[in-house]
Amino acid sequence: MAPQSGIPPLAPPAGVPPVPGAAGAPGEAGAPGEPASSSKPPGPAGAAPGTASGGLGREQLVAVATAAFLMLLKGVAAWLTSSLALGAAALDSAVDVFVSSANYFVVRRGAAPPDADHAYGHGRFETLAALGQGLLLLGAATGLIIAGIERLRSRQLPRAIDFGVAVLAAAMIGSWLVSWHLGRAAGRSGSPALRADSIHYRADLWVNAGALLALLVVRWAHWPAADPLLGLLVSAVVLRAGALLVMESVADLSDRGLPPQELRRIEAIVGTFAPDVIGLHDLKTRRSGSRRLIELHLEIPSTVTFEEAHARGARVRRAIESNLPRSRVLVHTDPV
Repeated sequence: MAPQSGIPPLAPPAGVPPVPGAAGAPGEAGAPGEPASSSKPPGPAGAAPGTASGGLGREQLVAVATAAFLMLLKGVAAWLTSSLALGAAALDSAVDVFVSSANYFVVRRGAAPPDADHAYGHGRFETLAALGQGLLLLGAATGLIIAGIERLRSRQLPRAIDFGVAVLAAAMIGSWLVSWHLGRAAGRSGSPALRADSIHYRADLWVNAGALLALLVVRWAHWPAADPLLGLLVSAVVLRAGALLVMESVADLSDRGLPPQELRRIEAIVGTFAPDVIGLHDLKTRRSGSRRLIELHLEIPSTVTFEEAHARGARVRRAIESNLPRSRVLVHTDPV
């Protein structure tokens, strides 16, 4: 780039709020020597540094405690009623206990900052946890299908149906509350592990509803096949939820790019810096757990100094990171 002096600091373009540390931002000096890539791991939007893992850990502890209680409750009810559908619901809660316990440690590990061995952070631990949860769901659903086919052959009737109905009604309320709680936490943090837990507890609603309906049909219609048939139907729902989790996790592990709407958002943010930034190319994105990793090349007029081009890249980088929470952006500046 041709040396040129006397270029005044750029104010942020219309539509993009002033970013702390940007040249021309109120109350701060410009930083032409600042690197055009983020060196600090992004945290959850609105979270103070150092609080990410603690908040997520509390959400996981709630999930573990609830799943353990529901597992014991439904396990006792399944033993007393000999209901296959209720036993399937108890088995699903047992999977919840294992997965939520694992996720508690995985989410805390995934929120750890980058280190010498993991320069891009530890977000993949969260994706691996979601993959493991999906595989466990697939395995549990397959086991329920096999048990349902065997029960259809034996035509065994459940007993103590009233007690089983009461337990399943309480389990449905508990599963809904936990799913709603984890869903809100996943929305705030972007954690795949919390999102997987929320999906799993929503699947529990179908498990419990199917078992409840099966017991009611057996009681009112005296039809023994209702218990295993409803168990098979619920198994299909759980199987679908597991398959979706596995496919989503595999896509992230294979470095699938960000969704088209987020790519357009990045392009729109860069566009607000025109004419100081002419355009961009070689936009590359992927996810690492709940974090977005973004790399792009900015096209800068060749008439500006190297320092000013670097400062423009830093301002674009900060604008992207402020508009896309939990992003880590690497910007290259190319003269045109």
